[in-house]
Amino acid sequence: MAPPKNDPAVPTPTRVARDLAGDRILDLGQHRRQDEARRLRDLLAEFVVASLDKDERLPSDEQIARQFHCTRNAARIALQMLADERLIDRTVGVGTYVMSDPSRWRTDHLVDSLQVRDAGTLRWERLIGWRVSATIPQPMRAEFAPHVERLAIFERVFNYNGKPGSLRTYHVPLRGEDRFEPADAQGDIFEVLEGRFGYSGLRAQRTISAIAADASAAEVLDVGLRDPLLLIETTVRVPSGDVVLTYSGRQRTDVVRIGLEPERVQADAGECL
Repeated sequence: MAPPKNDPAVPTPTRVARDLAGDRILDLGQHRRQDEARRLRDLLAEFVVASLDKDERLPSDEQIARQFHCTRNAARIALQMLADERLIDRTVGVGTYVMSDPSRWRTDHLVDSLQVRDAGTLRWERLIGWRVSATIPQPMRAEFAPHVERLAIFERVFNYNGKPGSLRTYHVPLRGEDRFEPADAQGDIFEVLEGRFGYSGLRAQRTISAIAADASAAEVLDVGLRDPLLLIETTVRVPSGDVVLTYSGRQRTDVVRIGLEPERVQADAGECL
């Protein structure tokens, strides 16, 4: 359902224009000090930590800052988030290494359904950041097709009965001929991928875990610092294995819950996203 016309949270053209300034991959113009670290945490989990074996060493804070075009302070905070989740181990004077966390549930095919706790819930979405960047960090580029030139990045908040229930950050690799506008970021991303971009046979892999709200997510979702959130990280690939979409969703369990049914899907049985 569309948001009420008088909803002050609906983004205005002025705000979108401000979000287009510059080319820093983690800066969507929201001016929250912790936003950069939150977004970097997700990219490190997906494109760095997931590619390394247990006890393998991660790049230094300074190296990560250079790779992802971010501040060293953001790299330090993002790595500490991963350490708090026990995905990595950081020891002063020794380095940062990958850990094995058996509590994380990985599956290559997953059917899910969002269920709002109260019947008759009014739901709407708002775009809180959007940009297209020509800067693609090398750890991410390695997962994309060779002809990817740019990266669309946007965030949406899903509201239920006036309460923010879910914060999602999306990354869409773009080829030279692909066009992606703010209206696309507010619509069905899978219609864009399949309809306009011509991708078929999309398959999703999800990682689901419980995390504590960091300062950035706490502000956006209106919860307390370190309140429990459900984190759902999704990677969508074409049959060749190239990544065509990643998105991370932080979800308030007191507003909206998710029902999960792992399900194997035959190659010709359609998508399971």
